[in-house]
Amino acid sequence: MDAVTPTSVPPLTESDLRLLRIFRSVAEAGGLTAAERALGMERSTISRHLQTLEGRLGARLCLRGPAGFELTEFGRCALEAAISASEALEALRHDLNLARHVMTGELRIGVADNCLSNPHSAFAASLARFREMAPDVTVNLSIKLPGDILTGLQDKSLHLGVTGAAPGVERLRFEPLFLEDFRLYACRREGPPPSRADLARQGYGLVTRTNDQRTQMAARELKLERTAMAFGLEAVATLLVSGGFVGFLPVHYVAAWASIYRFVEVRDAQDLAYDTIFSLVTLKDRPPPPAAVLLARILREEHGAEKRALAHRFALAGGAVAVD
Repeated sequence: MDAVTPTSVPPLTESDLRLLRIFRSVAEAGGLTAAERALGMERSTISRHLQTLEGRLGARLCLRGPAGFELTEFGRCALEAAISASEALEALRHDLNLARHVMTGELRIGVADNCLSNPHSAFAASLARFREMAPDVTVNLSIKLPGDILTGLQDKSLHLGVTGAAPGVERLRFEPLFLEDFRLYACRREGPPPSRADLARQGYGLVTRTNDQRTQMAARELKLERTAMAFGLEAVATLLVSGGFVGFLPVHYVAAWASIYRFVEVRDAQDLAYDTIFSLVTLKDRPPPPAAVLLARILREEHGAEKRALAHRFALAGGAVAVD
C-alpha cells in the first residue's frame, strides 16, 4: 500500500478561526460533554464542528468515544496554534484599545489558597488598584494547587500565578513577593499544648503533605510512627481538628480559625518552624498581555520592601529575581 502524501493546510478563514476556538474549548474542558455548558452548544453540534475542522485541516484532532477523550499528536499542535491565534487576535484588540487609552480583554490568574488572610500578602490590595486602573478588563481568578498553577502557566491557560511553589521550572520566571510562616500545631479542646517530647508517648501522629519533603523530614525528626497524608491546608487542619495529630499550618491560617478551633503550637518545636516564599510566576517565552504587565507591576510595587529583602535569599534557592 502506497504511503499517503500529506497535503498542506489551506488558507484559514474567519470560519476556521471560529472552529479553532470551539476546538480549544473542548480540549481545555477535556471532552465534548464537559464543553457543552461553556460553549452553549449541544454535544452533537460540537462534534459536527470538530469534524468540519478536521476535514479542513486534513488530520484527526482527537479521539472521542466510549473510551474517553484524548488529543492526537496533531491535535496537541493544533491546540498550541489555536491558543497562539487567539492570543494574537487579543493582542491586536489590546493594541487598538490602547491607542484609544482603553485596556480591555481577559486576565487569567492562578493563586494559591489562603493568601487572603496572610498579612504579608498584598494581593487583594494589588487587585483593587488594578481594577481601578483597568475597569474594562475581565478578571478570571482561580484558586489552585501550586502544581496546577505551574501547569496552567506552561499550557497558557493562565497569564500570571502567585504561589509558594519552589523555583526550578526552566520555562518559568519566579519573582519573590512575600513569606508564609509555618509552625507545628495540634488542636486541643482542653489542657495545655502538647510538648515535642511527649508527642510519641501521647500517641500523636504527624500529618504530612503530598510532595512536601519538609513535613516528611519532620516525621523522621519527631520519630512518630503514625502519620496521615493531606492534600492542601484544609485537609491538614481537618485532621488536626479530628484529634490525635500534629501538623504544620501557616500562622495566619491558624489566627483566622481562632474563634472556632483551639489550634495550639506544639511546645519546644520552634526549630522545626519554616517559611515559604510566595512568588509572582510568569512564562518566560510568552509576551504577556498589557493587563498582565500592569498587574505584575502593581504586585511588585505593593510588595516592594519585602520583595527586596527576599531577593538575595531567593536567588540562592535558584530563582530568577527582578527587584525593580
